[in-house]
Amino acid sequence: MIDNSALEAARTRLAAGVPLDAVLAELREGGCTQVDGIRAVCALTGASLAEAKEIVHVSPAWADVRQRADDLHRSLEQGLSGDR
Repeated sequence: MIDNSALEAARTRLAAGVPLDAVLAELREGGCTQVDGIRAVCALTGASLAEAKEIVHVSPAWADVRQRADDLHRSLEQGLSGDR
């Protein structure tokens, strides 16, 4: 779970004009998970949970995770379509 000091540092960086994607990358480099990133986006921007999930999902900070998830999703869909 993201700690308050990391959240405050992120808030300060955003207030200084650092783009959200860069802040998310910094959080990930600091050990935050995607779920932590979603929580941070909600807390930092006031975004809804759905909006925060989308922001984190498309963020370059988690592009490698997104690619693996998309590959898995496609594989599952192909496997399911072959079973019918």
